[in-house]
Amino acid sequence: MTTNARALVAFAIVLTACTEPQRAERSRLSPSPSVEARIDLSDSLPSPGKSVVVTARLLGTPIASATARLVYDTSGLELVGEEPLGDTATRVMNPQPGVIRFAGVAPNGFSDGRVYAWRFVVRNSASLLGLRLVVDEVHTVSRADAAAALSRKP
Repeated sequence: MTTNARALVAFAIVLTACTEPQRAERSRLSPSPSVEARIDLSDSLPSPGKSVVVTARLLGTPIASATARLVYDTSGLELVGEEPLGDTATRVMNPQPGVIRFAGVAPNGFSDGRVYAWRFVVRNSASLLGLRLVVDEVHTVSRADAAAALSRKP
């Protein structure tokens, strides 16, 4: 191998070695926002025949819009309707047996993270354990897509 070839190989190794720490440091400086999707219940152990308010929340980074679905067991829960939240957000829902597709928009963020709330009559309390929130799209008040930062809690 000639001296020029050795110098070129050494230069390439040094160049590669110098870029690695910069990439690692850059990724450390830009943490992703955190968004938690969860379901809150007004009563976790209601007796059959009682009603319960089920609230879908997105907490963490302020959220301005979301589309999602609430999946529930129709044999144990009966949807009564929407529960007013008293803020200026715009909400729509499309209820079907066993699933409620919903969307909400709040340009300044949802109050207390509450995206939507519904009242259900409980036929079987165990059905509350089967509630599932599936978030399809979520955007922050700064218009960033926050779907990748989403974590779920029951």
